[in-house]
Amino acid sequence: MRRALFVIAAALLCTTGTAFAQPSTLMAKVVVIGVSGLTWGDVKSSPGLTALVNQSNVGSMSVKTAGPRTCPVDGWLTISAGSRAWGTGTEQECADLPAVTGGKVEGWQTYVDRQAQHHTGAPIGRLGASRDGICGFGPGAALAVAKPDGSVADWSPAFDAAKLASPACQDAIVDGGVLPPREGRTEALLKVADLVAKARAAGGWVLLTGVSQEKLLSHQQTLVALQLPPDNGARWLTSDSTRRPGLIQLTDITATVLRGQAASVDPAGEEKAGPLGGSEIHATGDVHTNAAAVIDDRLDANQRYEQPRPVLKAVAATLAAALALSLGWFLIRRNSLWARRTAIFALLTQAGFFVAVFLSTATVWWRWPSPGLALYGVTIGISAASAALSLLLLKRYAYLGLSLAVYVVLVIDAVLGTPMQLGSMFADGPVIGGRFYGFGNSTFAALAVAALVLAGWAAQQLLDRSRALAALAVLAVGGIAIVVDGKPGWGTDFGGILGLTPAVLLMAWMTWRGRVSWRALLGVAVGGVLAVSAVAYLDYLRPPAQRSHFGNFAARVIEGDVGDVLVRKLQAALAVFHSPAGWILLVALVLCMLATVLPERVPFASYRTFYLSRPMIRPTLVALTVCGLAGSLLNDVGIIVAGIMGGFAVPMLVAHLMGVPRPATVSPESHLVQES
Repeated sequence: MRRALFVIAAALLCTTGTAFAQPSTLMAKVVVIGVSGLTWGDVKSSPGLTALVNQSNVGSMSVKTAGPRTCPVDGWLTISAGSRAWGTGTEQECADLPAVTGGKVEGWQTYVDRQAQHHTGAPIGRLGASRDGICGFGPGAALAVAKPDGSVADWSPAFDAAKLASPACQDAIVDGGVLPPREGRTEALLKVADLVAKARAAGGWVLLTGVSQEKLLSHQQTLVALQLPPDNGARWLTSDSTRRPGLIQLTDITATVLRGQAASVDPAGEEKAGPLGGSEIHATGDVHTNAAAVIDDRLDANQRYEQPRPVLKAVAATLAAALALSLGWFLIRRNSLWARRTAIFALLTQAGFFVAVFLSTATVWWRWPSPGLALYGVTIGISAASAALSLLLLKRYAYLGLSLAVYVVLVIDAVLGTPMQLGSMFADGPVIGGRFYGFGNSTFAALAVAALVLAGWAAQQLLDRSRALAALAVLAVGGIAIVVDGKPGWGTDFGGILGLTPAVLLMAWMTWRGRVSWRALLGVAVGGVLAVSAVAYLDYLRPPAQRSHFGNFAARVIEGDVGDVLVRKLQAALAVFHSPAGWILLVALVLCMLATVLPERVPFASYRTFYLSRPMIRPTLVALTVCGLAGSLLNDVGIIVAGIMGGFAVPMLVAHLMGVPRPATVSPESHLVQES
């Protein structure tokens, strides 16, 4: 049986190696025109740029770089490196682009040192070192085409149409300038449209795109990307790095220019250069013919990318206030049936948020007249409706319905390519640049809770018939979640399966054997690591362009280049402790974990009775604890993973305990995870 558990888990994990189709071959000459601050609002206000829309493949450009803000220096250095670079120092405003003196970019070593200081691993100069014949025009282009020592060749301080058209320029990077914030912007947009016309006259594949914000404190948003002429009608730009129609990122520009010919360039410090952070740009989707509709769609997309984070704060504050008021009323009026029911409903509404955060995207709220207000109302409404429907159908087992809803929604979402993640409050979208596809840490946390709760319930139903059958049920329910979370093109979450796999294996073991030993814990840990490592290594054996996160991480480990990644992840994980809230969360999580392993010390009789009421309660709570602990240690947001898991699981548990006035009396239908 022990072998069977690990073999089944490994087989489930091994389905995570899927390749993606490569983009079509580009035209001979690639001409990139980068403009700092070019927004879709600018395209709408400029007749010259609006006229280009129906002649172009269109998309939105994510200009996120390694630093907190993207100034022109950051954007151009990111194109130079092919991975996110850090160019801005401690200046209060975006610094001017450096001059070129004696054939070399002034202050180049400062930018090299900055990559080492911030552990970016960005090999600035990679674009210039990888191919000859890349011409540069303008100060920003000098940064992009400079070689690793800061020297520039085939560079001109201003645009030269004749030089661009010459055979000497095989490809070109053109700095279209920094748009002025207000006065003079209209005239600057006219010059941009004229620059595009001149570049088109030289022939080739022309990409007009925003490359950065124009000022340090400019509104952060995705910028314009127009590629012309289109091959088969005007469609939508995408790349394998975003896997989203109508969305590309800065590092895709480098990959597009280099066409798979990236040189190996070591960045500053002890880090080694990783693979390109982007993929070649290509077009996909249906042909568009209505420029006004396309522009409105891109402006709506910006709302979809920008609104979730600020609205999340408002939703969280509302739910927290409602929960505090309802629990306060219950503590004052313990004998009041309505006070108890209100508190239970508030707790389940809190858990219902984990349904609403994904289903809200189905309402297409970003196209409503007031997108932010619409998202707020939709999220609160679905949260309350989920709680009410679960209570109506399942009574005090309402949380089982909420867990099932989250599980089913996320499985379907993953199979469809995670459309519900883009614009979700749980996704670090294109503005933040955290993840463009798949499941993020917050989504993983919600899926993990739902999967383990359902696995425990399923096992409880089968336990009297056969412990082995119950253990297989845990592997089935948990295994589906592991595959959904980890499969490239679905969840594509490497850190998630590292956390969920040992939790599922441990839960299956405890279900089968009824107890756990240190040897079993060690075996589960080793088995989980070996299974995940095998998948990562198999993915690594594929060509670099076809690898997922698994293969890329394995490549860094095998090539001894994982140090900078681990340092950045550790810094991000520890950032939560920069505020008192992080320490408060840590204390709360430690208390929750202690309640799992030392239930007799919990000062609530209802919980102690509940813990012993069914055989599968302990394995489920232990699995949740292990998953939260492993997820926190192995993901770059640290204890936030466990915090989100607790935010979903704890309200459901408390609601159940409050719904049982006499916890000593246990219904024959009670089950483990229904009670977790």
